[in-house]
Amino acid sequence: MKIKFLLLLSGIFIFSACNKWLDVDLADKVTEEKLFSTPQGYQEALAGVYSAMADSSLYGAKLTMEEIDLLAQYYTYDGVSSEYENFKNYNYEEAKSQTRILGTWKGLYSAISGANNIIAWAGKDVSVLTPDMKNQVLGEAYALRAYLHFDLIRLFCPDVKHAPKEKGIPYNLQFGVSLPPIYTVEEAVQLVVDDLREAEKLLEKDPITTVKPYEMTNKNDADKYVARLNLYGVKAMLARVSLMRGDKTNAIKHAKEVVESGRFRLLDFASVDKSDKEIDMLFSDEHIFSLRKKTLSDYTISLHYRSVTGTGSSPAKLPFVNMAQVYESNNDDIRYIKWFSSVDNSFVKFNVDNSEKFFRKMPMIKLSEMYLILAECYLGLDDQQAYTYINELRDHRIRNNSHWSYLTMDYIIQELRREFVGEGQVWYTYKRLNLGIPTSNGIIGVVPPSDKVFVFPIPMKEIETGNRN
Repeated sequence: MKIKFLLLLSGIFIFSACNKWLDVDLADKVTEEKLFSTPQGYQEALAGVYSAMADSSLYGAKLTMEEIDLLAQYYTYDGVSSEYENFKNYNYEEAKSQTRILGTWKGLYSAISGANNIIAWAGKDVSVLTPDMKNQVLGEAYALRAYLHFDLIRLFCPDVKHAPKEKGIPYNLQFGVSLPPIYTVEEAVQLVVDDLREAEKLLEKDPITTVKPYEMTNKNDADKYVARLNLYGVKAMLARVSLMRGDKTNAIKHAKEVVESGRFRLLDFASVDKSDKEIDMLFSDEHIFSLRKKTLSDYTISLHYRSVTGTGSSPAKLPFVNMAQVYESNNDDIRYIKWFSSVDNSFVKFNVDNSEKFFRKMPMIKLSEMYLILAECYLGLDDQQAYTYINELRDHRIRNNSHWSYLTMDYIIQELRREFVGEGQVWYTYKRLNLGIPTSNGIIGVVPPSDKVFVFPIPMKEIETGNRN
């Protein structure tokens, strides 16, 4: 079934013209009943949510390699296209910035509506799903709802450690027409944890618990286990949420559960010692959860490459800063020499001619993040453990790596900048740690940390009127 048709049938609203918060087109009721009358229908409905998330308006570009990495100052301050001028300066109240922010708000809540619709249907006493099938469907849907709300919190709320009682976001717990209440930041984060805990129980028999995807010869088959929020994606999310809360004990616990599961492995250098067509550019064996998207290369070309025509060329919309400085000009760092062209410094991470063997996808949670979480959480608690995790990660990134015997948070942050380029994670780190953001602008130097930089204004008109699309 085609994805666009699927989205229409499942009432997910991604491409609908509904004007209310959770408006339901009752004309779709019969077709929804048909969709959810088979196990395949539930799988297609889940696929619809993943497809919506992978769109360029969300994680396919905007919330990864485009706007969020722009805020993390990966791009040359003076070279960025004028269309991003106000956004790069954190002027979120300006009209074009407001339009960008509103699009993100609507897109995330629309995907949440899709997850809630699946929960509503699968939660009924349906005979078409076996108990194990039902648990799998519900587990993924709860996990998706948590993942999407968590990013709304990271975008639209002050940091939970500093302002737990401040107004947060609406947490949408059901599919319907009612307006969800606005919770405090602390309450919203707890609801994320509650959803993740429920997903963890439901996904106890997740198929990934019986395989090691990296051992599969056909990487597209391996992708099937991680191109969805599986049990270990849930545990990794619990580690991510715990770290944001400042709960290092549980961050360590959940990150170690993922690392020690044996389901994923850090980069094997043999996977990149090949021709371009054979290169595993995205280190797929490390993916805990990723989103498939064939057109990722189109997005990165439109953002990061010069536009060449018969009459001349124009600069890239988002040209990178001097990445040699970020990677300390280390030609033994696989990320530097494989993700950036040695000819013109162009960003090739998502644009390598290897699609015959590897599906194009956006990494959402990787094993490397668990190592970095463990290094950060052990730092100052058990420094030897912190050294062990950071050095093991770097051993799989840098040939003939010299181990660090001294570690600071600054070192970890620099490693984060090298690791997550194009993936939209670093700005959240600056926010979580309340740190200034270094820029390539010699006058500004560092953007001081503040809610003006780290908190998107909630589109209050959307809440007051109930408008969604």
